[in-house]
Amino acid sequence: MRTRFSVSMSIALVLTAATLSAQAPAPTPGPTYAEAQKALAAAYAAADKMNIKLSCVVVDSRGDLVALGRMDGARFFTTDVARGKALTSALFGQPSGSLAQFSTSPFFRNFIQTAQGRLFPVQGGLPILKNNQPYGAIACSGGASQQDEDAAKAGLGTF
Repeated sequence: MRTRFSVSMSIALVLTAATLSAQAPAPTPGPTYAEAQKALAAAYAAADKMNIKLSCVVVDSRGDLVALGRMDGARFFTTDVARGKALTSALFGQPSGSLAQFSTSPFFRNFIQTAQGRLFPVQGGLPILKNNQPYGAIACSGGASQQDEDAAKAGLGTF
């Protein structure tokens, strides 16, 4: 009797797990390296038109780096700032600049500290959505805030 019950329970658990996994949406993978390179090229073309030198970054939906580049002549620290903007945008699913108003709140300060100071809630980072799902983020740094965002928008347009 115990054996039948154990077998029945095992089958029920397997069927339940199969049903639940069939109902759960598959996770959306992040941008590929080829997609990221295409986006960076578009952002750099926009920067050239604005006559500015930028660093730009593409991250996946967790904020992990996919591609990063610094144009010749861009300041050395712009890579870290662009990465922080992209991380902020990816984690919150919003443009990094839209979070500036919350950046001084105790909650957000704690979040920044937990992220070891890597978040930059300033304009220039944009989320990437694919099929209305978080896919990653792109961000640029090195120009004025609006220029950074305009270059990021140019890259975003390739997705």
